[in-house]
Amino acid sequence: MDLNKNRVEKAEELANFCIQCAEDKKAENPLLIKLPETNGIADYFVIATANSDPHLQALASHIERQVREKFEVRVTSGDEGNPGGWVLLDFNTVIVHLMLPEIREKYQLETLWGRAAK
Repeated sequence: MDLNKNRVEKAEELANFCIQCAEDKKAENPLLIKLPETNGIADYFVIATANSDPHLQALASHIERQVREKFEVRVTSGDEGNPGGWVLLDFNTVIVHLMLPEIREKYQLETLWGRAAK
């Protein structure tokens, strides 16, 4: 099997798992964006909204723990404890963006990257 195809398939599985974890913890409007292969950042973005700072931290902790247990993958960088209303979990091929509603509305990542993915 082509190594790149295998990597993308594993990334898709991980991204879908992150969506499921977000839904399990009642995240709002979870979205999966497949990024263009030429972007150089990751294969997928997962974007979800939390309804409060404690919910944001609980979502981040839950996703990080579940991914570590199922895929044996650790966050390469993260913003846990960041009071800015936006937590980023970088799993290399998948980057999870968890935001409060006002932050998601302000930055509209799905609009920026959704257009780039087409």
